[in-house]
Amino acid sequence: MKILVMSLLLVASTGVLAQAKRSITLVNYETDGVKQWLPGTVIAKKGDTVEITLINNVPSGDHGFMLPDFKVMKVVKKGIKEVVTFKADKEGLFEMKCHMHPAHVGGQLLIVP
Repeated sequence: MKILVMSLLLVASTGVLAQAKRSITLVNYETDGVKQWLPGTVIAKKGDTVEITLINNVPSGDHGFMLPDFKVMKVVKKGIKEVVTFKADKEGLFEMKCHMHPAHVGGQLLIVP
């Protein structure tokens, strides 16, 4: 029993138990011709599994969602929910963008220690 407790304390101190699933929903909207995923900034901890539900409500049709540093790319059709999942395996500030219409729909992903 003592060994089990010591093992659990060691695992907890290394952060293995601190990893979590981070779920967030981003909604694409359009106003005055400008399209954006909201919220524009997503925050997670290094080691988290990040699940992003994407909802495209813009009248102009399909839009893309891309996190190049995590090899995530998805086309989101109007009115259809799409889900992307990835492991936040590095720290820093990373670009979120549309791979179909690069001039808009930008944002950022912040992975903290």
